[in-house]
Amino acid sequence: MLNPASSSNGPGNSSAAAPRTTPIEPARRHGARLPRLTLTRNLLRSIHSGHPWVYREALTAPPGVPTGAVVDLVDKASRFVARGLYDAESPLALRVWTLDPEESVDGSLIQRRLAAALAARRGALLGGFAQTNAFRLCNGEGDFLPGLTVDVYGHVAVVICDGEAVQTLLPQVVSALLTVGEPLGITAIYERHQRRQGGGGQLLHGSLQPASGQPRGTHAGEVLIREHGMLFVVDIQNGQKTGLFLDQRENRRLIGRYAAGLSVWNGFAYTGGFSLAAALGGATRVVTVDRAPVAIEAARRNFALNGLDPQAHGFFADDVFTHLEAVRAQGLTYDMVIVDPPSFAPTAKALPAALAAYRDLHRLAMEVVAPGGLLVAASCSSHVPETAFLGTLVEAAAELKRRCRVLEIQSQPADHPHLPAFPEGRYLKCILLRMD
Repeated sequence: MLNPASSSNGPGNSSAAAPRTTPIEPARRHGARLPRLTLTRNLLRSIHSGHPWVYREALTAPPGVPTGAVVDLVDKASRFVARGLYDAESPLALRVWTLDPEESVDGSLIQRRLAAALAARRGALLGGFAQTNAFRLCNGEGDFLPGLTVDVYGHVAVVICDGEAVQTLLPQVVSALLTVGEPLGITAIYERHQRRQGGGGQLLHGSLQPASGQPRGTHAGEVLIREHGMLFVVDIQNGQKTGLFLDQRENRRLIGRYAAGLSVWNGFAYTGGFSLAAALGGATRVVTVDRAPVAIEAARRNFALNGLDPQAHGFFADDVFTHLEAVRAQGLTYDMVIVDPPSFAPTAKALPAALAAYRDLHRLAMEVVAPGGLLVAASCSSHVPETAFLGTLVEAAAELKRRCRVLEIQSQPADHPHLPAFPEGRYLKCILLRMD
């Protein structure tokens, strides 16, 4: 991130090699001149390389600039650097939307970039929208719309605004989505509250009443979606994230490819995505564990929706650590064990504790993997480097005196793109191990 504390070591220290800047003039398409923020730290190279965040310590702002204002960032010589959205309260003061002084941050820009994002998804989703109609349409910074996430579930688009600044653009976002999403049949737009887990939001357009053809018993706010041919009922209003962990879509396919003939144990299962993929992939028995009873009931429902008998498998509303300890005490083992916990490291300061928690979890999980079996371990935090995450697996295996081999390492799918200059956008790690 563009943290000024580390700016002295970054590129751009040589004035001869500094990126070209442009003398700033009043923005032609914005009318009146925009408020100017002055960059006070040596971050030009980082910004021009594509990192879209500037923290408050790295700039000065004139008094009275409101949250959500479109502003120009200039250097100490008043030359144009970038244009973006200002947040008057957050430590992350500026999100860069464009490096072009002639480009306006408005509804037209949002529509163009959403259209480009949709075009990119057509190639990213193998089998096309007929096989998969739930995907991320906009991945914020990765689609050059910083702070804006849009997930599509059939006819419903779910919006999340990261911060108050981008929320001021919601009317333009809704208008753009109705135009761009028309070929997809989007008729409803719902905003989820970013900081609130387990639900909460507002309907921005249309209705969340079940569409025609939904399964019997589907409630308002629920929608039936397809993912590589699998069926899920997704709770738009009350589910985690935007209703389903879409970033694990291709990893669910991975599980399905390996699961034939195996016994499978899946912890932190939520509504059973990995479990369903394993069962449809030919697993002999799948045990699904999540501490939330409502999630376990949804997993049962998804099994039945796909023609699978829930009674042939196991579903437990239980703490994952407690359940693993009980499995170990009973001397039971499984051919495949999956652990995909919530983020143990929501901040960089939490990394040491997170790595210790991952190591404990991985040791427990390895103890119930049968010889020659598979362990699938995932982390969804950008604060956990891949090498450090792998290290917790190495340490856990060493404690148990077991050998392990990496078969595959996966990240988020193509509809969750990230910028090369923005490592914060690459967060998901999913590692498949063979345990000897």
